[in-house]
Amino acid sequence: MGGRASIILVMGFGLVLGFISMNLNRFATKAVGNMTSYHEATVSHNLALAGVNTALSKIYEDTTWTGPLTQSFNSPSITGAFTARVYDLGGFRKMLRCISYYPASSGGALQDTIEVYLNTRRKATFSLYAWFTNNEGNVFWRNKDTIWGRAHSNGRVHISGSPTFMEKVTVSKAFDPPKVGTGANQASFKNGYETGVAEVDMPPDLLELANASTSGGRHYTSDIEVTLEGGTSANNDGVAIVRDMTSGVRDTVMLSDAGFNGVIMTDRNVYIKGVVDGKLSIASMLSTYITDDIRYEQDPRVGSSDDLIGVISEHDIVIADNTPNRTNCQAQACLLARTGSLRAENLNSLPVCGELQTYGSIVQDTEEEVGKYTAGGGSSSTLISGFKKAYAWDPRLEDPAIRPPYYPGYYVKTYAISSWWESYRITQAD
Repeated sequence: MGGRASIILVMGFGLVLGFISMNLNRFATKAVGNMTSYHEATVSHNLALAGVNTALSKIYEDTTWTGPLTQSFNSPSITGAFTARVYDLGGFRKMLRCISYYPASSGGALQDTIEVYLNTRRKATFSLYAWFTNNEGNVFWRNKDTIWGRAHSNGRVHISGSPTFMEKVTVSKAFDPPKVGTGANQASFKNGYETGVAEVDMPPDLLELANASTSGGRHYTSDIEVTLEGGTSANNDGVAIVRDMTSGVRDTVMLSDAGFNGVIMTDRNVYIKGVVDGKLSIASMLSTYITDDIRYEQDPRVGSSDDLIGVISEHDIVIADNTPNRTNCQAQACLLARTGSLRAENLNSLPVCGELQTYGSIVQDTEEEVGKYTAGGGSSSTLISGFKKAYAWDPRLEDPAIRPPYYPGYYVKTYAISSWWESYRITQAD
């Protein structure tokens, strides 16, 4: 009886072990199959990703490119292909679609699709830049010149010494000298730089501001002097006292008036100074003269502030040659000279006036010197008249919705990605 039991026990163990061995083999085979399926699905998706990113680089170089772009791979590591093309959806929208092809080990092929939707007419505001120039002229950035905030030039940026740029600098052409860190170009770029970027077009006119000034704003036809004054309490915005310099008539504009859209404009020159309390744009179809400091009642650097001003000129924005400006001149504002420059009046006869301190944004067609230096350039040059540059950006302007009333903008030449969709295959494990 004991012998039979032993035989039965051995046979039972044999059957159990055999069953376990069969299942282990089956599981091992399925694991290999599952891993193969996962690998193939991953490769197919990665092919689509590679295709869409390759096509996006082509669009960045040339926005008229529509494809198709087809690339096949046949190597020991990968066999497959992708095709990408651009479809015009109308209404300033395009779609980039990329479809991959990868042969499956089980037969047939795997295909993944990625669609990227592009906005072809995205508007940005010039106040995004701490400093912007369309043309550089023969102006040099020198020792102790500093910009806090993004900077861009459509031209060639001239360097003579070691100015400091605290944020990224983009240049459509090049630096002069072209190689940073050699010769006279000892500039310090704290957040990098990029050359050869697309040009940003200056606004073609000030028509939007002109229309706003005659519909809810204030429009004048003579030279005007604007003196800004803060409000009488924390809850009240300030006033702009406008004096017609031909007739002497004064106009008091309440910035908090519900019927006032925030725009003051004249067909002639503007002379401006004072304390800004509220939101305002002051525009001139000739030139603007800053006759004393322009500053916010609540400095955004030391607390929350809703004060914001744009100073916009068809031609120049001029730091007036007068006693208040013979020391440091402060302009907390977004400054834009559409066809002119930010410059110092009577530069050649000015004494050394300290710093031109701006906090906001500077946009100009052609850069002019605000300070005159001794000949020689580089570390040997010294300021002999006018101002050193100390340009700071207002970080509130990072939000495109925060800008002075009707402040000019531009259309971005590179497309914006408005949405991105990817097909995603979930592999089913056996």
